[in-house]
Amino acid sequence: MFKAQLSDGEQIRCADYEMEEVGVRLFDEDGDLLAFVPFTHLLWVGRVDDAGRTLW
Repeated sequence: MFKAQLSDGEQIRCADYEMEEVGVRLFDEDGDLLAFVPFTHLLWVGRVDDAGRTLW
């Protein structure tokens, strides 16, 4: 599981993500697109455990 932290404070949980030239595409467990987040609005994206804690 991954989580994207947006600059407005919103967090989006996703099963996978792909880096693009200008942002990241976030996908659910079925491979469906959840959101596209431009890098200007993304603070970070990374792996989290089942409790939502960031895994460094």
